[in-house]
Amino acid sequence: MPAERRRFRPGIAASLATAFALAVLIALGLWQLQRLAWKEDLIARIEAGLAAPAVELEKLPADGRAFAYRRVRLAGELLAAGNFAYGALNLGGRLGASLITPMRLADGSVLLVERGWLPEKELPPDEPAALARPARAVVEGVLVYIGEERQRLFVPDNDPADRRFYWFDRRAITGLAGAPVAPFLLHAETAEPPEVLATPLPVRADLPNRHLGYAVTWFGLAASLLVIYVVFGFRRGAERRDRSASEG
Repeated sequence: MPAERRRFRPGIAASLATAFALAVLIALGLWQLQRLAWKEDLIARIEAGLAAPAVELEKLPADGRAFAYRRVRLAGELLAAGNFAYGALNLGGRLGASLITPMRLADGSVLLVERGWLPEKELPPDEPAALARPARAVVEGVLVYIGEERQRLFVPDNDPADRRFYWFDRRAITGLAGAPVAPFLLHAETAEPPEVLATPLPVRADLPNRHLGYAVTWFGLAASLLVIYVVFGFRRGAERRDRSASEG
């Protein structure tokens, strides 16, 4: 006697719920693939900008995003009275932070210059004498557009009175600089004279790129859900068949 055909009876409710969940999981996976393409393009543009020779700029570009992660050279006056420490970084076993200084360009605009890393004991207001006085300099480095930043979760509060910042509050920084600050940050690599810099920090295109892993996770969950749905449907069909057989 031939074996009785297995029945697939998942039910309408389970089918609708599974279809909705699958649509959501697949959409999330596709979105992560789109983010992956965007991130890879961004990293490629950053690497190309870092590899290109420095561009001479007499003034800031109207759209800083077009020069994001470009190596540029700017001349201006470092306004050391506006020095402040930014972030926190352990370097060589010593705790310290970046020294940020507003720089006024020939056209009167002001942007922030990261002059490098200093140990905790040399941060403002105790920075070395060469970094504590105003100076004219030609600075070469990587230009970054910082736009309008907001304090993120778990980021400490800024302390303008002690000249310690953990996020770029342009309004408070304007108070230190004594002039409106452009939405740019120049990561200095070299300067003339060289003594206007602390310990320069390298700029790398090391943006986190986990989108492929996220996409695999979402697609994997979708596949697992589909397997569970199929097993459930056949099991439920078998239970209904056995129930009908016992009643008959």
